[in-house]
Amino acid sequence: MKKTFALFLAGVMAASLTACSGSGGSTAQTSAGSGGQQAEAGAKEGAAPASGGSGTYTLKVNTALSETDPLFLALTEVFEKTVEEKTGGDLQVEVYSGSQLGNDEDVLEQAIVGAGVGVITDPGRLSNYVYDIGVLQAPYIAEGYDEALELFETETYKKMAAEIENSGFQILSFNYYQGERELFTKNPVAGPADLKGQRIRSSGSQVVTSTLEAMGANTSVLAWSEAYQALQQQVIEGVEVHLSAAVGSSMQEVTKYLAFTGHQQLLTGLVISQSWYSKLPEDYQTILKEASFEAGKTASENVIAKNDEYLKTLTDGGIQVVECDKEAFKTACDKVYEELKYTEIKAAIDAELGR
Repeated sequence: MKKTFALFLAGVMAASLTACSGSGGSTAQTSAGSGGQQAEAGAKEGAAPASGGSGTYTLKVNTALSETDPLFLALTEVFEKTVEEKTGGDLQVEVYSGSQLGNDEDVLEQAIVGAGVGVITDPGRLSNYVYDIGVLQAPYIAEGYDEALELFETETYKKMAAEIENSGFQILSFNYYQGERELFTKNPVAGPADLKGQRIRSSGSQVVTSTLEAMGANTSVLAWSEAYQALQQQVIEGVEVHLSAAVGSSMQEVTKYLAFTGHQQLLTGLVISQSWYSKLPEDYQTILKEASFEAGKTASENVIAKNDEYLKTLTDGGIQVVECDKEAFKTACDKVYEELKYTEIKAAIDAELGR
């Protein structure tokens, strides 16, 4: 169900935590100042009752996306509905847009301590827990949706996924394709030299930051929800993002140029708490995984089908497409693999895929 009151809820949770501070409980470390409080409060509220209990289970899913994005719609219309129907309403799903539950890192920290929360996130952010998985978001490791999917079918990926689950998370599925990452800028960018001195927003994951810097940019780490205002106030000169999110956040209003660099294929996953998941009845666990896979498939198909429509919306809004030298960007990004020590793991993936 769509939620728009999460900021109010977060305040209530924080107040409740203060009132109950004598009850103990561990708090996970987080890079955000209030992340620990949010994680502990989430764990108390969202913890699943023991299998076979009479209580209702609730899973809160966070996304950075707008409510019109194909991924958000698939989460509400496929994942949420399927789970609630197949569990007779015993497992409720709440889907939040616009990072209302916090940024990805905050929600992952809530999940790791057992809260009934999940997040659509990318390999770059998960590399904070299992470093090597970040290679799946490395520059030009795949060309298009089909090649990106192949990465997540390799034994190399399966080993990394097992490590992620040993770190306290449960991957429901990793098949939510958001599209190619392109450059949206205030100044035209045709090649790496044109990015010199330009401040481009990074999500903060090392693989994204290193990729942008290899492409020639200076980077500024900002939450996606802050990007529009940062562009408006000249704090940054551009963002790297896929078309659906660019439309959802009205990038045509605050940038002028689009370069189809295609430097990353953004395939994301629905990741939840492993300890919360393990307390569910086995049939509920299966329902969650199957529903997530179907939602990811639906979302990905709709993203691909609507890309031309998104591009038209952007160009109608004033965006100019710049002819860029994609090969020059690819060459510039070669050093990222060595810099991040991904050379060997990429070689293992290439060997599995016969390339």
